[in-house]
Amino acid sequence: MTSVEEQLGLLRERRWNQAWALAPLGLLLLACAVSVATGPEDSSDQAATLGIAAALAVWHWWFVLMHPQWWDRWVWPMVGYFVGLLAFTSVLVLRDEAFQLFVPMCYVLAFTTLPGWPAYLGVVAANIPWLMIPGTEPRQLLVNLTLSTALAVLVGAMIRAMEREAIRRRKINSELVAVAAENARLHELLVEQARAAGVAGERARLAREIHDTVAQGLTGIVTQLEAIDERAVPPGPVRSRLEIAGGLARTSLVEVRRSIEALRPGPLQDARLGDAVRQAVTTWRDQYGVPATFTVTGTPQPLHSEVEVTVLRAAQETLSNVGRHAQARRVDVTLSYMEDVVVLDVCDDGTGFTPGETGGFGLTALRERVRALAGDVDIECAPGGGTAVSVTVPAIGVDR
Repeated sequence: MTSVEEQLGLLRERRWNQAWALAPLGLLLLACAVSVATGPEDSSDQAATLGIAAALAVWHWWFVLMHPQWWDRWVWPMVGYFVGLLAFTSVLVLRDEAFQLFVPMCYVLAFTTLPGWPAYLGVVAANIPWLMIPGTEPRQLLVNLTLSTALAVLVGAMIRAMEREAIRRRKINSELVAVAAENARLHELLVEQARAAGVAGERARLAREIHDTVAQGLTGIVTQLEAIDERAVPPGPVRSRLEIAGGLARTSLVEVRRSIEALRPGPLQDARLGDAVRQAVTTWRDQYGVPATFTVTGTPQPLHSEVEVTVLRAAQETLSNVGRHAQARRVDVTLSYMEDVVVLDVCDDGTGFTPGETGGFGLTALRERVRALAGDVDIECAPGGGTAVSVTVPAIGVDR
């Protein structure tokens, strides 16, 4: 992830590199123009000189323009390039003094194309073309070369320092962008956790309110209706209406209790997930009279309430389906704590069913609930071969 400022900086850097790569060709073209304008009238000699200049241009084009990834990375190919550059330049200077215009570019290319300390050796070696100029006083030439080399080294070192500082700042900017992105992610996570906690708190409050008001009122109505002595009410319309009212009150009480169970985890308020599932298995075994075992594998760990409720509801729904449809003689329930997931396996030896004929609302609701947590429900079954239901959900801890 990169910021807009960082992208603009990289774009400017690429443009500067391209400009430095094209600058030698422009200066070489200028030297050729001066050579043609001031050179000897011998066309064959001038053509040979221009041919050498063209070879130098091709040499530079191949190593620098065609392979920019070699700069500051591959030492020996660029050392070979620089040696060839000095050789071509020296020959051109010997043939025509106009190509002295190109010699200062050798200092620049030493720092542009050579990595690390070889660049400083390249600056010293860039003086070789000057030595090819005939008729220069040695003492004056030595002074000039010493001053030009020192100046080139100073400028090159300053440019290298500025490049390192730019790279350091770009790296710091990248780290700041990454930190900002992480902070944004953590903020979103905190907001989501706060929202989930608010939803859970509101659902618990609604469950308490319904239990303390509507459920208690319906319980009282049912109790009062059941307390009426049948002998005190003769058969007729009145008794019929009382029986209907009692039935409606009982049905409404069942629905209210079901709504309360849907609003709060129930057994998970006072028990861990393993204990809650064990209690559900024990209750189911007592209700249907079918042998059922419960096993916990792995290291139990505190999980997010939504994960625990989903696993518990999956156990209850699956056991309910076994009790109503499977005609099983044995049921095995396993709760497995793994590194990043929690797996609930419910296996029975019942009648099974044909895959694809699982369109019941309970199983559909279970799939939707598990998928809301990025989990998965896997069912293996065959007619007469029993059924194995595996529910896998992420092990989201309470501290996340």
